[in-house]
This record gives sequence, structure tokens and C-alpha cells, in this order.
Amino acid sequence: MEKKRQALRKLLEAVEHELLKRPNKKTLDRLSLLAGFQDWDSFQETLHGDLGGETIYGGHHQNKKETPNK
Repeated sequence: MEKKRQALRKLLEAVEHELLKRPNKKTLDRLSLLAGFQDWDSFQETLHGDLGGETIYGGHHQNKKETPNK
């Protein structure tokens, strides 16, 4: 019974460690690309409002009030 308890404890510790692990920068950059951003930093800036109402398109900032040229 003690061996099973120790094995279960090790398993739970391993699962907890994986749940608390943050993805690396490369993974975060790829996820950000899927969301339409150039990288994780651009996503974070937009998420936290550092751009002041601007949207990122292809690495360029565009103010939402501007109208695109047709």
C-alpha cells in the first residue's frame, strides 16, 4: 500500500509541475500568429491596451479611426 501511495504522490507532483509550466516563447509566438498578431509581445501590448486603440496588421500599426484607401 505504501508503494502505491508513493507512486500516486509522484504522479500528482508530475502533473502539477506540468500544469504550472508556462509555454516557451516560441509556442506563445505561434499561438499569437494564429490570433492574427506578429508575436507574443504584440498580442500582449494589444491585450493590455498599450497601443491606445490601434490594431496591428502585418507588423504595422493602424489607428481604428483611419479609413483604408480604396
